[in-house]
Amino acid sequence: MTQASVCGKNCWLEGINLAQRDLPCSSYSVGERLDPDKGIFLICRGPVGCLWGSGPERSCLEILGAGDMWEGWSCASGGCQAWAFGEVRGHWIKEPQWLKLLHEPVVEEQFVRSLRQRQRRQHEWQLVLARGSIRARVAWQLLDLAERFGERDARTGEIFVGIHLTQTQQAQLCGSVRSQVWEALRGFEGQRWVICSPQGFWVRDEGALRKQRFEGL
Repeated sequence: MTQASVCGKNCWLEGINLAQRDLPCSSYSVGERLDPDKGIFLICRGPVGCLWGSGPERSCLEILGAGDMWEGWSCASGGCQAWAFGEVRGHWIKEPQWLKLLHEPVVEEQFVRSLRQRQRRQHEWQLVLARGSIRARVAWQLLDLAERFGERDARTGEIFVGIHLTQTQQAQLCGSVRSQVWEALRGFEGQRWVICSPQGFWVRDEGALRKQRFEGL
């Protein structure tokens, strides 16, 4: 982890004088873990993997991004851990500091906007998770990652997402088993909807995935 005085463009606390509030920007490289004892981490940039559970086959994975917050906590099924899936920037903050910052109009506005976006995503994902097919779950997660972390090619319209997940992580993200998720991904690749590689994946047919993500509902 490295620290700097400012976070750069699209900072969670943009417009606030961070130097006077002792809130340096913390940067993490791929694979680095976040320390749960530091408090609340406000994510300004990059994907953060959040995993909780008691083992590989019994764990759930969520990928947080800009506008999200992470705080280490434990649950009945095991502890929670987080690490960088890409280049990550953000601010560590204690709860009393956070409550004071919420009185700042710019922070309050960003918080409400992020909360509404996250609530919409969670409600939609819960519906797909409860009633959708495995192919629908995989399609939904691919599109969600593409919308939040993807870079669209201006010429082809394809979207590249620089996040590489193992088969176990794919299953944890989709709430399924590796064989079923792998079968769905192979089907999408065979139809040329997506292309997977060690560097990440490309969404080639966004429209087809959008239709697929609500299959079975």
